[in-house]
Amino acid sequence: MQILILDIGCSFTKCYLFKDTLEIVDEFKVTTDISSPETLEACVREVLSKFDKHTYQAIFPLSFGEGVIYNNIIYEPTHNRESLIDNKYEQTGTPTDIKRDIGSAFQSLLTFPSYSDGPALPVSTYIASRLAGVRINTWELTHAGNSGMLNISQRQWFVELLKKHKCQPLPFSTEFISPAIIVGKTEKGVSIFAGGHDHSCISVFDPKPIIIAGTWVVISFPEIVFLPRQEEKVAGIRWAITANGGFHKQVVKKVSNPITLSDMDYIVSIYKRMRVPEKSEVYVIGGYGEKLAPELDKLDSPYHFVAPPESEVYQHRQTAKYAFRALELQT
Repeated sequence: MQILILDIGCSFTKCYLFKDTLEIVDEFKVTTDISSPETLEACVREVLSKFDKHTYQAIFPLSFGEGVIYNNIIYEPTHNRESLIDNKYEQTGTPTDIKRDIGSAFQSLLTFPSYSDGPALPVSTYIASRLAGVRINTWELTHAGNSGMLNISQRQWFVELLKKHKCQPLPFSTEFISPAIIVGKTEKGVSIFAGGHDHSCISVFDPKPIIIAGTWVVISFPEIVFLPRQEEKVAGIRWAITANGGFHKQVVKKVSNPITLSDMDYIVSIYKRMRVPEKSEVYVIGGYGEKLAPELDKLDSPYHFVAPPESEVYQHRQTAKYAFRALELQT
């Protein structure tokens, strides 16, 4: 059995063909064209065509954090949260006390479709709908809970999950459709997963603090809580739901390339605000993981930053691990 993990990034679109042993059989990447949904789809189909010589059973798409397609326009994070003004959030009906970028404001439509007349989908979920030839409605895709955006009366499953303090929950329930739900098939009969944002799709079976170092840096820490603390709200820390149903606190921030000392200090400060225990090992993964980890580890901080083996494909391999299990359960 083999699965394609399709990763649509701000800079590159990469595809990895995994065996069920999690060995990479083949891979290919091109520069991402996000000038329009049409050019993006053409880019994706070009990548997929490179795997025509292979046989595989499913495609699991990921896409850059908080990138959303809405009314045939691609919205991507364009500002750091701290720099935005409140009236941007008032226009979307979202709370003004938690700062978000424009892409993240549109992301709220996924959780509360009453704010929208039509689908606002993660870029990868839009691509899934195109590949499968199906319409995916926002009401059906509630896998991207945002802190400050939670309507407990509408999400009773969330309350029950928190009460039980479990990270295993409902990936296949009627109310909670996760990135690992199969939404349809291609003309060739290949199953298509719903997919979603890269940071909500990474299924870390041994949860730990993680940094995804790409064009945007995701600072993540798994922890179940009832409400973000005030200092976390100020820092823009929010909840995200991973593919295996666990909860991660996250901040998404654009940093300089090469990364500056100020950016590295910021990363450490966020982990302190998240109250990550001292002496914790933090995995630094993604395209710049091997380069960033030793730089962070030089800092005078209470954490040990390390790039795991094959850090660039760590999240893809973990997602593949979950995707094989999900495929087995649904076929």
